[in-house]
Amino acid sequence: MLDGDQVNAQLRPAFAALKQEMRDFHAPAGVEANLLVAFKKQHPPQAWWRKWFAEPWQWSGVLVMSLLVALMVLNKPMLLNTEAGSLTQADYLYEDIPFIALESGENILKQDSMRIVRADVPHTMLASLGVPVNPQTAGETSRAEMLVGENDEYLAVRFIPGE
Repeated sequence: MLDGDQVNAQLRPAFAALKQEMRDFHAPAGVEANLLVAFKKQHPPQAWWRKWFAEPWQWSGVLVMSLLVALMVLNKPMLLNTEAGSLTQADYLYEDIPFIALESGENILKQDSMRIVRADVPHTMLASLGVPVNPQTAGETSRAEMLVGENDEYLAVRFIPGE
């Protein structure tokens, strides 16, 4: 049985002789042109949009994510229609209403400082979160208190009953 080095040693002189003979060999001028034409027939150039875009199903995902981000950015001012002011005696009436966590409990406990912000939440935003909304009241808003973390991220929400 021959190993790789022995095979290479036996083939080296043969390849050197072949290389020497092929050094002066040149194909006729028409062969290269014919090969290029045949290659172009076998491999036509891609459409211009294929060079710029990936597969259509990938771009549909990018489009959906872009739309969601745009909707979140555009609805943020409407979602955070906050009121500035200090807490009054009436504000302490809602302490027995629990918050609904939007983040994991570990994330909430890791926060060094949190604040509560009052907001008017549109019912359409609730529907996008999966909460069933009556179509007759879809254009209205609900009062809510948001628990906001250090980086202005929403940690939890609780809904305040209407007065």
